Amino acid sequence: MYYNDIMAILNFTIRSQDIDHAGESSTDTRQAQKTVKLEQHLKIKYLKLLHIYHNLDNSHISDGDGTSNNTILFAQISFLNGKNSVFFEYDSGKTIEHAGMICLGETIKDENSSVFKDLYKVLHDGKQLLYINQPFTVKLFKLVAIDPAVGNTDLSVYNATKSHKIEPISIQEFRGSLDGPGQYISFTFEYQEDETK
Repeated sequence: MYYNDIMAILNFTIRSQDIDHAGESSTDTRQAQKTVKLEQHLKIKYLKLLHIYHNLDNSHISDGDGTSNNTILFAQISFLNGKNSVFFEYDSGKTIEHAGMICLGETIKDENSSVFKDLYKVLHDGKQLLYINQPFTVKLFKLVAIDPAVGNTDLSVYNATKSHKIEPISIQEFRGSLDGPGQYISFTFEYQEDETK
């Protein structure tokens, strides 16, 4: 095997203790986001998301009416674009495109546990290179379920309910209880770098 055929591994973890603006008030509604700065610039010709693992607990994440036992999680990674990964959402006849967004699965089912998911999703395998040459951000989102009025029988009310929409996860939601160990999400990517000058 030639050196250029070797796949490298890129890992990074987002902890609730060190996200951007982690020192803000516990009532802050700002979106949970982490800015990641690598020590080197990458010129990537192949990128695969291998695994994610996290311990996000649904009890701290508002899912709309609070009636769900779990919440579907998403992350938007700024070095990805709509050609690498995209989530389409439809609202009032309009298409909303969330470029660079990937689904992380659901929140944990049991307190004090973690989820480990094998994904093996190829995100970039093209003729153009994917550059990571500046700090990038990872923003967290959730799928929010909203019920129409209790006992509703009106179809127009049902159709107007803006349920299952993508909304940001706040700093407070990602932080969880202040007397707990905190929450995290880890990503493991496999990549091949372009070695040409």
